[in-house]
Amino acid sequence: MEQAMLIAVLIAALVGLFLFDTVRLRRMQAQRDAAKEEVAEVKTEFLSRISHEIKTPMNVIVGATALGLEETEHPERMEECLNRIRGASEFLMGLLNDLVDMSKIENGKFHLHPKPYSFTEFLNEVENMMEPMCERKWIRFHMPHEEININMMVDPVRFFQIFFNLLSNAVKFTPEGGEVTFRICNYATHNNQFCADYVVSDNGMGMSEEFQQILFQPFTQESVNQGERGNGAGLGLAIVRSIVDLMGGTIAVKSEPQKGTEIKVHLEIEIAEIQPEIEVEHRSAEEIQNILRGKRVLLVEDHPLDVEISRRILEHVAVNVISAQDGKAALEQFKAEEPYHFDAILMDIQMPNMNGFVAARAIRKVAKPDAQIIPIIALSADDTLEDVRKCKEAGMNAHIAKPVEPQKLYQILCEYLLAPI
Repeated sequence: MEQAMLIAVLIAALVGLFLFDTVRLRRMQAQRDAAKEEVAEVKTEFLSRISHEIKTPMNVIVGATALGLEETEHPERMEECLNRIRGASEFLMGLLNDLVDMSKIENGKFHLHPKPYSFTEFLNEVENMMEPMCERKWIRFHMPHEEININMMVDPVRFFQIFFNLLSNAVKFTPEGGEVTFRICNYATHNNQFCADYVVSDNGMGMSEEFQQILFQPFTQESVNQGERGNGAGLGLAIVRSIVDLMGGTIAVKSEPQKGTEIKVHLEIEIAEIQPEIEVEHRSAEEIQNILRGKRVLLVEDHPLDVEISRRILEHVAVNVISAQDGKAALEQFKAEEPYHFDAILMDIQMPNMNGFVAARAIRKVAKPDAQIIPIIALSADDTLEDVRKCKEAGMNAHIAKPVEPQKLYQILCEYLLAPI
């Protein structure tokens, strides 16, 4: 009898465990399904948002191109179309850069690369950025500050990106005739650190308390004007928060709807003991023409449209362009010509047959007196520090990120063509 009861108890326990395990597994499966659905919804919302943000400027580009082609006899109207195309293109580049930054942040690959950076230069760059931005909306910009003669040890690109995003947001959400202010407050130096509060304020539309709680989350935007969202993918402030966190700082927001917003960033930055690198000398259009006229440049590029654009940029300043469709063809052309035939080489990186890294190394090994000294300038769609490092290791002199800015290309060519051998 006792044995039968024991067996019954064991069977009941086993059934109970089986049922418990079944319920637990079903609950876990339900949680996994719910998580998958949530991820799918986030992906769908993300793709919908990005699709919208891409299509809007693309519509401008397509429409303005069509209009421009019909205005060939009206230069002013054509210029207006070209300006619209440029504005839409710049927006797309900004969106692409934000997406790349956000991907790096989420994958733990977003890093800072500090170097000496003049505080005076930083303020000048802010002023140069804000002047045209505010003029377009008749916004008054104030930047009261005392002279601060220090060099900071920061990543200049990321440090400036913080305030570019904050100030451009302030302008975007401030109505015509409004005010935007940028103040540097409570600054002091101690223990080789420059400590300061950077305050961006405006008298624009402001934000609700609910939105302030999620302000720095990716892809968030508060509805404006009857449920419509503002322009942008909602990544800028999330990137700002990540940069501030990496720098060991803090960021706080105060805002009221229809009254305006104030965002304060507190940073403690190491003071640099060495001077910032001297920037490439900025030459006038006349100087550029005089230096580059008649120079022979070997353009190594496999994409026909990129070849056409680069050729026109160079021919605009009277450069003679000889093109090669890949690294292998460039190497053969360099070998075939007399020494010093080419004055410089512009080298794409990703090419079939032979990429830019291999081609640059091979050119440096050619038994010609100019092989070691001819300027080789990389043209690359990848502008990471790793890519720049690889270019240097391959024997290239400089690196220019695509899309190529004509003035930057001219200035760098001038710098290396005038450099002492």
